[in-house]
Amino acid sequence: MTVGIFTASVFSYLLQFILGRLLTVADYGTFNALLAFASIAGVPAMVVSTSLIKLASELKAKNRFDQLTQLYWKLSFFALVFAVLISAFFASFHQPIADFFNIQNADLFYYFGPFLGLTYLLIVPAAYLQGLLRFKAYALYNVLGGLFRFVFPVILVIVGLGLPGVFMGIAMSVVLMYALSTLLTSRNFIDYNKESLQVFYKKIVMFGLPVLLVNLGMILMNNMDIILVKKYFDELSAGYYAGTVTVSKVLLFGAGTVVVVMFPQISEAYSKGEDYTGKLKKFLALQLLLVVGGVVVFTLLPGLIAGVMFGEKFLPSVPYIPLFSLFVGVYVLINFMVMFLLAINKTKVALLQIPAVIAQYILIYYFHDSLTDVIKINLFVAVFLLVTILLYYVKHAGFHNRSRVQTRENY
Repeated sequence: MTVGIFTASVFSYLLQFILGRLLTVADYGTFNALLAFASIAGVPAMVVSTSLIKLASELKAKNRFDQLTQLYWKLSFFALVFAVLISAFFASFHQPIADFFNIQNADLFYYFGPFLGLTYLLIVPAAYLQGLLRFKAYALYNVLGGLFRFVFPVILVIVGLGLPGVFMGIAMSVVLMYALSTLLTSRNFIDYNKESLQVFYKKIVMFGLPVLLVNLGMILMNNMDIILVKKYFDELSAGYYAGTVTVSKVLLFGAGTVVVVMFPQISEAYSKGEDYTGKLKKFLALQLLLVVGGVVVFTLLPGLIAGVMFGEKFLPSVPYIPLFSLFVGVYVLINFMVMFLLAINKTKVALLQIPAVIAQYILIYYFHDSLTDVIKINLFVAVFLLVTILLYYVKHAGFHNRSRVQTRENY
């Protein structure tokens, strides 16, 4: 499964790499601004997915494949209706939305709407494959999905469809992947008699509320600046900023993988009342090593990295990369601490993220004279949030292990 997710991530970065060379700087900036918006709009999808994975695993344990089958088709129907509504919304209000994002071509939202709406369609099969422990099938799903998301948009851009072709291509890949993933999932389907599913809908919503705040906070901090830069700066500056973000997030892609391994191990140790501090120290040391090493490399070789990824047309992004990579490094540490605290059941850490995100928005709104100002604001807010989270940890968990006596407490 890890290989499948990694391969999909590689295809995602390859798409950024190729589009950075095929699109104009302005169009590349627009693409990343809308991609950032899609990430924020996709937070509810991430939350529903997490809840649905848990629900699918519970129903599998009870051998209720009839309910799983009925729920699959019902949720798929809801997702399709939602996709149609989103597409209709963007088609109806394409001009004011374009004005908000400072995008000249308002017709672009005729293609962006279906792209955004259809991505919700993949929530159900992806969550089912994980919840049913179909890890090989899920790995195949990720590999093929990443491949299709890379190939279709690139082909449509090459044939001359430009930025609209990117969103058309991704939407096409989503439809194809839903069909293939449904075929993979159908092995677990059986005949069913219709029954009320209200209790399952309630479970999905209730379990997802704490997760919603955490995901929303992290996604907003990592994407809101791109949207605001697109809104308040000219197209060329927004494009260079998008290049800076994309290059620097290579660090996020590499260093952020530690959390994937850390979270389940800390969670298991905590639930058993075992000593988790030893594991924490090892993972934290590894995380710090990767962050510091990455920031040093991006500070010393920004021109080389940007040149390899995008070529000469994005060289104006180079001066911003060292400072932005420092922000990404702090962001990685924030994510590490947030996931660690969730693993030991300190879910109220999500409340600390809300003031930070609000402060980030207000500061960028009032102080955006240059791209450097935006990056400095990002860094200031991130450092402040990291310090706040560390103080929260010291107060509610401490530097010594208290899992044995506080296993069921939630701060």
